[in-house]
Amino acid sequence: MDPSIRDLVGDVLISGGKIVDVQSCIEAPDAVVIDARHKVLIPGLVNAHIHLWQTVLKGCGGNWTFSDYLHVLDKAGKNFTPDDVYLSTLTGAREQLESGVTTVFDWANILNTPDHADRVIDALNDSGIRAVLGHGTPGADFCTWRESTRLRHHDDVARVRRQRLSSNDTLVTLGLAVRGPDFATLEATRADIRLARSLDIMSSMHVAFGTCGGYVPNVRRLGEAGLLGPDINLTHGNRLGNDEIRMAVDLGTSITVTPETEMQMGHGFPVTGRIIDAGGNVTLGSDLGCSCSADMFSQMRFAVQFERAMANSHAQLEGRMPDTIALTARDVLRSATLQGARALGLAQRTGSITPGKDADLTLLSWEHSHLAPRDPVQAVVFHANASNVHTVMVKGELRKYCYQLLSPSEHKAFDARAASKRIVDAVALPTGAYSDDWDFRQRPPHGR
Repeated sequence: MDPSIRDLVGDVLISGGKIVDVQSCIEAPDAVVIDARHKVLIPGLVNAHIHLWQTVLKGCGGNWTFSDYLHVLDKAGKNFTPDDVYLSTLTGAREQLESGVTTVFDWANILNTPDHADRVIDALNDSGIRAVLGHGTPGADFCTWRESTRLRHHDDVARVRRQRLSSNDTLVTLGLAVRGPDFATLEATRADIRLARSLDIMSSMHVAFGTCGGYVPNVRRLGEAGLLGPDINLTHGNRLGNDEIRMAVDLGTSITVTPETEMQMGHGFPVTGRIIDAGGNVTLGSDLGCSCSADMFSQMRFAVQFERAMANSHAQLEGRMPDTIALTARDVLRSATLQGARALGLAQRTGSITPGKDADLTLLSWEHSHLAPRDPVQAVVFHANASNVHTVMVKGELRKYCYQLLSPSEHKAFDARAASKRIVDAVALPTGAYSDDWDFRQRPPHGR
């Protein structure tokens, strides 16, 4: 991902949490060595948009429409205690680390009380992941905040900035998850973005997907009002006009595509190709762990193959077979690493294997039958999954090694399962094929 350093078979030297050198051969006789033979090292993956608090609802939403999802959130949000949010966020963050993700933007629209906000921060810190916490609106009043569009972001974010996340240089930093003009007035959006800028933090918002926001060109309105820029991240944008995409790109605004969720829930076609055509910064996210894959390998594949399908369909309409391929494996890997880091304001610290950056690294093993290392970039994008992730390092600290997460929190996984059952029962969601007393520690024998 660093154009000044070619792909190579070689060594990476790490000291003090930073990448010191990348060479074909490095002599460091006193160094601790991680044997990376038959493996490929990539920058830690960046999940630029995920709602970690929804992890405990995993397995419930695979057949939901977007309307179903909103209906459940209206009912579920009020049932999340601060400890529930902690457990779900911690479990989700550890799932990200296990699948090679070292950085997330956690869009936490579940901050019912200051205690909820504090417990999200505790979970992110305890997980060891690098994260931007998107300080969001309350989940307990989800419907109110979605419909009462003149409400301003609650001022607890100022307390969090002052007391908990005052620095932009720590592993966990602060951002603002704003509703944006699709869910609030332009005046409310202006106030929220001004609040974020006064606190020196970035903002992220959902825009132009499905029927949300009607057919108003809200991104154009944001640009004309001086409310776009490098500190702004837009998510989805499926119904953006090409002129709005160009405006966002020209103003340095990033756009995050969450292809799997967008295709499931009727958001519209992912805009990956249109952003690239405009010269923009495409980033990827997994969005809803309750209904879709949470790993970035899946999101890379959804993004690249959808874009290829669209390009191929145009060729077919012209009565010919396509003679070029749209979007390469390296393009989409860049979106899941360096471009994601850039969108979150972290490109000076992470996103590429560059001397001077923090050692946020993911090591994948070829010692599995489904991987062939002919072209390592293609192998990572088209064939790898979480089972191939041998080692994960965040700022030089091991988070996963030899396929195992370090400092396991198995008891917290069971606590999270209990929280999930209580919330699912309260919302009256179907629990699936297994009875409520089924214990996943005692799986039935193979074939039963």
